[in-house]
Amino acid sequence: MINYIQGNLLDAEVDALVNTVNTVGVMGKGIALMFKERFPKNMQAYAKACKSGEVVTGKMFVT
Repeated sequence: MINYIQGNLLDAEVDALVNTVNTVGVMGKGIALMFKERFPKNMQAYAKACKSGEVVTGKMFVT
């Protein structure tokens, strides 16, 4: 079943939020940019992990 809900995803009362990212360490547009602005510490950890090769296609990176 699909429920259509209007609002801001980042304000949802949920256990986890998932942001799909690239392996470059950039969140420049769209929902990725919203995650970057809302969770700057996660962005820093993600960028650092990209530089060290920890973020790879097909694997989860959890902060």
